[in-house]
Amino acid sequence: MARREALLWLGAAGEDLEDAVDALGRGRWFRAAFFAQQAAGKALKALFFVVRREEPPKIHTVTELYRLLREAGFRLPRDLEEQIYILNKYYTVTRYPDAANGLPSESVDRLEAERAVEVARRVYEEARRRVEGAG
Repeated sequence: MARREALLWLGAAGEDLEDAVDALGRGRWFRAAFFAQQAAGKALKALFFVVRREEPPKIHTVTELYRLLREAGFRLPRDLEEQIYILNKYYTVTRYPDAANGLPSESVDRLEAERAVEVARRVYEEARRRVEGAG
């Protein structure tokens, strides 16, 4: 059952990553950043089933999810570990005008969106390797 749940979370992460890439292609930077944050969060949640052998917590902070996985021995490559924090802010500023101090569409530029998608892609790939290797 845990493997199935991990694969479901990983599948959802992959779909969000596809949406992030699609949004990049359409110049919707804030949407790309939002879906990047969602993809990384779901990929990390997939890891809870194989690393911690439990269901993931109902939190959305990527760095908090990663901290809990680190406590159980999972590590991302150091350069990725040092960049993952950038995704945290995209959970709110890309969705709510009061969090972005204006329109969410004006809160993220192309370079930020591209960086967010790249970080999310790498988190997803690391999670995919670990989840698929656990089978």
